[in-house]
Amino acid sequence: MPNMSSDDFHSYDLSASDEDFELPVKTSKRKKVAAPSSLSPKRPRHKYALRATPSMASSPILSMPEASQEEESSQETPRQALPKPGKGAMNRVDQPISAKDIYDAVSSGKSDLLTVVEDWLDYYKQSREPGLLVLINFIVKCCGCQGVVSREMLDSMQNAEIIATLTRQFDQGSARYPLSGIGSSLKRFRAGLCEFARILVRSCRSNLIYDDYLFPSLLSLLTGMSDSQVRALRHTSTLIAMKLMSGLVEVVVAVSIQLQTIRWRYDLEKGKTVEAQDSQRLEELKGAISELLENKEELSSMMNATFRGIFVHRYRDRLVEIRAACMEELGVWVSTDPENFLNDGCIKYLGWMMNDKESVVRLQCVRILQGLYQEEDFIGRLELFTSRFKKRLLNMVMDKEYEVAVEVVKLLLQIHQSTDEGLQEEECAQIYPLVYATNRSLASAAGLFLYMRLKSVIDRENEKDINTDFLQILISFYIHSEFHEHGIYLVDSLWDAAGSELKDWECMTTLLLQEAGLINEEEDALIELMVCAIRRAAEATPPVGRVQIKKGLNIKEKKTQEHDRRRITTHFIPLLTQLLAKYSADAGKVKLLLQAPLYFDLDMYSSTQLMEKGPTDDDVFNAAMTLKRIAALVSAKNLPGGRLLYSCMDLLKSRMESRHLDEELVVAALRCSAFHLMWAKVNLPSLPTREEVNSLKKQVRSFCQICQTCLSLGQAEIRDQAFELLCDLLMLYSANSVRSEPALQNLYHRPSDSLRAEMAGFLLDYVFSDTDDMELEDQQEEEIKILQKKRNQLAGYCKLVIYGVMDLTAATDVFKHYDKCFKDFGDIIKETIMKTKLINPILSARALCLSMQQLFSEMLTEEVSMRNIDEIRHLARKLAMSFGNNLERARKPLVSLHMDGIRFAFRASQEREEQHPNVAFLEILSEFSFKLLQQDKTQLATYLKSQCPTAALSWQSVSMYWRSLEGTAAKLGDRVEAVSPQTIPVTKRQKTTARGSRATSRKESWLDSSSVHSGLPTPTLTSTAQKQPHTNVGSRNVVILESDVGSGITQPESEDEFSSGSQMPDVIPTERLSSTADHKEPNTLLPLIKDDLAEQEEAKSDESESDSSSMLASTHPRSLFELFD
Repeated sequence: MPNMSSDDFHSYDLSASDEDFELPVKTSKRKKVAAPSSLSPKRPRHKYALRATPSMASSPILSMPEASQEEESSQETPRQALPKPGKGAMNRVDQPISAKDIYDAVSSGKSDLLTVVEDWLDYYKQSREPGLLVLINFIVKCCGCQGVVSREMLDSMQNAEIIATLTRQFDQGSARYPLSGIGSSLKRFRAGLCEFARILVRSCRSNLIYDDYLFPSLLSLLTGMSDSQVRALRHTSTLIAMKLMSGLVEVVVAVSIQLQTIRWRYDLEKGKTVEAQDSQRLEELKGAISELLENKEELSSMMNATFRGIFVHRYRDRLVEIRAACMEELGVWVSTDPENFLNDGCIKYLGWMMNDKESVVRLQCVRILQGLYQEEDFIGRLELFTSRFKKRLLNMVMDKEYEVAVEVVKLLLQIHQSTDEGLQEEECAQIYPLVYATNRSLASAAGLFLYMRLKSVIDRENEKDINTDFLQILISFYIHSEFHEHGIYLVDSLWDAAGSELKDWECMTTLLLQEAGLINEEEDALIELMVCAIRRAAEATPPVGRVQIKKGLNIKEKKTQEHDRRRITTHFIPLLTQLLAKYSADAGKVKLLLQAPLYFDLDMYSSTQLMEKGPTDDDVFNAAMTLKRIAALVSAKNLPGGRLLYSCMDLLKSRMESRHLDEELVVAALRCSAFHLMWAKVNLPSLPTREEVNSLKKQVRSFCQICQTCLSLGQAEIRDQAFELLCDLLMLYSANSVRSEPALQNLYHRPSDSLRAEMAGFLLDYVFSDTDDMELEDQQEEEIKILQKKRNQLAGYCKLVIYGVMDLTAATDVFKHYDKCFKDFGDIIKETIMKTKLINPILSARALCLSMQQLFSEMLTEEVSMRNIDEIRHLARKLAMSFGNNLERARKPLVSLHMDGIRFAFRASQEREEQHPNVAFLEILSEFSFKLLQQDKTQLATYLKSQCPTAALSWQSVSMYWRSLEGTAAKLGDRVEAVSPQTIPVTKRQKTTARGSRATSRKESWLDSSSVHSGLPTPTLTSTAQKQPHTNVGSRNVVILESDVGSGITQPESEDEFSSGSQMPDVIPTERLSSTADHKEPNTLLPLIKDDLAEQEEAKSDESESDSSSMLASTHPRSLFELFD
């Protein structure tokens, strides 16, 4: 509901007691409603139960904002007096509607209830008392009572006396009534009764609801009936009253929205000049506001009476159906009007009723809470509820009713993912054992919880080899769970959530066959889990003893089962002998491995000849030569049809799975597939269908995944070809290439984080590394060819950065080799630096600083070869020269670079004993000081003092940097606001030397602080990982700086903003990451001069242009001009 000012109406006050719910009611007097006058009635309709009509889904029920023909007359004034019926009006009605007619229509489930309500309203408008009497007798009949309320009883007796009379007329020998039925008759009657109450409120929402007679009289009678000792009266009246209350809540929301709109119109008219104001319209709007406030007061009064008189007493009734109905409608009120009902005074009833002895009530409360926690806007208001009732929810995971326990586990997963505090590790440990439960639904829910918990840990680290990381942590969980004989139950619990990871046979066998990897206990656990996963995939049924409601497999599941068995057979037949040979001395491991052939598809033996040699060398050679010729043809001319692509893709997938890689065959297949995808993009029609776009995008994604796998292969030809084709394809399917064609916007393919990390690792391992083959030293011609190939590969990667396919942070691995590889790649790296400065000068400068920070961190952590800090200083001097001689233009980038460096230098280390291990970085940073203007040096000196401890001013590195800033006017006593230290930037993957221990190190950081502990040793540092938590390399969010629009420099509040999100110019609309730091930079650094915006934007637009047709050939340039222009 829209926010209202205090002048509009008082806010709802729902306090913590059971009896104190009260909506605000002003004490203003209400105008009397004129007696009803003559209306031409509609022709009455009878025997509704005998006439089938269209379902309610197709009935013409008006939506809340709409108005019926009757309501349109009251649009200007919200409520009008009803006209009196003329004399003889009743005589024109042949046979008025009766209570039996309404009851038959409701119980049949086939009548149009909107027509029934309209006929009753016609009768009520002609005569209020007889009309109300019909409605009361309908309610009495719904209660199963044989009695009838007469006109004399209504006029002369109080509600309590009427209820007492009806109680005596109940059939004492039978306790049955319509709502106590079973089967479809009960569902049909209950649904009809609830629908009748809903339509009644909606049909009366414009005038009759405010007539001070109908609803007050009806709610007063229902309140008395709900307190009756007779279950039929109490149950029926409570259900009807709760449904009427839900309708009133909808009306209150609609009135509040209408009041907000009219107030806005009134303020708009009032804000005009005196001459332009329309006094008549102001009076009309003012009168409408008064009427709406009056309406709201009356609605609030009725809702107060219903909540306090019925709900507060009946939510803990002895009858479970009444308690469940109260909780169900409370959920409707909270979701419909959260502004007034989503508070601790109302939702406390949900927490209390989670202790109900009946499972249906507990289940109703949990499901309502699931809906509330799904809404992000509600999380803040649920904090007190969460802290108060979280302990109860954790106890409910052991509920005796499995259905309730399943929903509670799902609710706890929502709480853990949506709230800031989430669940503590000791609280999560209460859910983990449920993966071994006998009920499969509960075990699967717990398995999903465990899977999301493990994935949340893995997501904070490098996404490379994510399945390996998952298996490593799962192995540790299984070892420490102490249920070593029940691995099949753990696998079955995780099967629905982690099926792809558990069926990654390649990853499992790789971990087992590698030399330096798992310890003996972990190998035992992995072999057991692998065999359990093989069994689960082959049988496609839960293990013995686990209860499953569903029986039998459908067609889709049978096909999946057959496919999995074929994959198991294809993969394990050639590798099983290797595993048995390695673990031949361990009887336990051999016993488990020998269970795997029991689940093989041995019928494949005769058809696929898996036990024989397979295709001959001549067959492979002929296929490779044929594909080479086809690739040469496709590179120059498009071949129609998609059979070639599908055949090549199937060939590549099968070769990757079997690891039977023939270089010539695979390279030719890669080229054919890539050229086909390039032609498919170029030859797309101007208005392609959605199916064409989605199909092509799926093919591109699949090809990129295959190429990503190829990047880590040992065959150089396959690896190099995959990298070059990736560069071409990503450029062709980039955002710039489809920006001018709206129909192709969905065709944009964004490289995944893991792919970008893999490509960066390729540069470190194979482009910037020395040639491994020492025989090539005397073959100058071969060396030139290899160097040219490396230059082409580096140029292709740099183009991805320049044209926005990769973030600017992806260029750090290139920048830090500017000095070391200047002889071979200096011109390419220098041109890339210049282009990035045109894209975003500040982010480019920070990328330079980040590259030096990575080198410095490597120098501190490396244990084999120490990199001299002078080498990094020499790199810094070269990078400083890239800022040119126009110091005015370079002011903001340089200040940003220095501030990042200062923060990095005084960042505290969590792993090293020294308090400030990075302080020597200031010596590197001093190489950029000579490019600073005097006023910037003064400000940076002040900022330096704010960041470093007082004692640090005498340190050698600090003194050296201070001297580079000499001539400033800063005083030693000046202090500025401190900046919180941030995370140390990290480097990307380089060539791996100790594969087996990589995943183990990732899991230990989490397991040490959790209930699952690992005893694995800390791994040695490889060239591919940093010994500290790693932020995602490929985050694509953008940090929007004020300098980009020429409004002065504004530093990002933390380095995490830069390392996790960088500039991607003119690619897609982006959003700024919300900062986690609360500080601001010193104000003295803000008023810097503005850049020439027009010139910068013109340069950006020139460099961002991309012609998709020119991308078809290759990214390998013959000159730097061809590369960047």
